[in-house]
Amino acid sequence: MTDTKDIISQMFVNLARMRIDPQIVTKLAPVVDGLIERLQGSIDLSTEEGWNRLKIALCGMLAHGWAVGMNPYNSPDTNTDGDLIEVRVSKDILAPIEVLKSLRYVKKDKNGRVQKVLFEPSNETKVKESIDQILKDIEKKHWGESKGDKGGGKKSA
Repeated sequence: MTDTKDIISQMFVNLARMRIDPQIVTKLAPVVDGLIERLQGSIDLSTEEGWNRLKIALCGMLAHGWAVGMNPYNSPDTNTDGDLIEVRVSKDILAPIEVLKSLRYVKKDKNGRVQKVLFEPSNETKVKESIDQILKDIEKKHWGESKGDKGGGKKSA
């Protein structure tokens, strides 16, 4: 029989068009294998009870998968074609998942409408700020002292 990990990985590529982190696949595989072992021979899909048991088992797997990391914070930013993964945030607005991952605070009014949203700074912004701070420190250390010396030297000369 085909390896469960391969099947899980391939199903995500085919259906969700994204590659799942191998660590998450490793956590999900025993859940699928355990479900198959428990249900093997005990479900009669010709009855409504059998279908309900299968539905309960699949919903349990979905909840377990969410708990082990299949949520927006662990989703990749791009699909297998390299296109950004977009999420519908309202009737007519799609937002890239990377934007949703950077969401840190949402303030709503009494009717549940969003009033204020704060996002985490992007990595690019963090890097630029870090470089600017390093350059300021270097400027203070090297040129700040020499500017003072040159100014002092001109006054005494």
